Amino acid sequence: MAERLLTINMRRYLVVQHRSKRIKKAAGYVRDRVAHYTKTDIENVRLSRELNNSIVKHYAKSMEPLKLKIMMDKGTASVDLFKVEQPKPAKAATTAPQEAKGNTKKEKPKAEAKAPAAKQQK
Repeated sequence: MAERLLTINMRRYLVVQHRSKRIKKAAGYVRDRVAHYTKTDIENVRLSRELNNSIVKHYAKSMEPLKLKIMMDKGTASVDLFKVEQPKPAKAATTAPQEAKGNTKKEKPKAEAKAPAAKQQK
């Protein structure tokens, strides 16, 4: 099973389509570009549900480049969104509970109430 990465420029195709028809035509355009890139028939390209939902919600409206992960298996191309896995940050060392340290809460001094200045009469 071969795995490839493909970036599709959605703007090139969708900018010339009517706004009301962009959602319908976006998935077909993705399927067409993947079939061209993998040299398979359009019928052999399978889009995942997650990819289809993201095209409908986001990519058909914003027209940003779409990054795809293509997996080839016996003439069938399975297409999914490409996600970059970011390493999880290390957890900070735990500290002792606040009660054990005692009351470290500092009281703020209250601002002195200033009397409004009396209006001067001429």
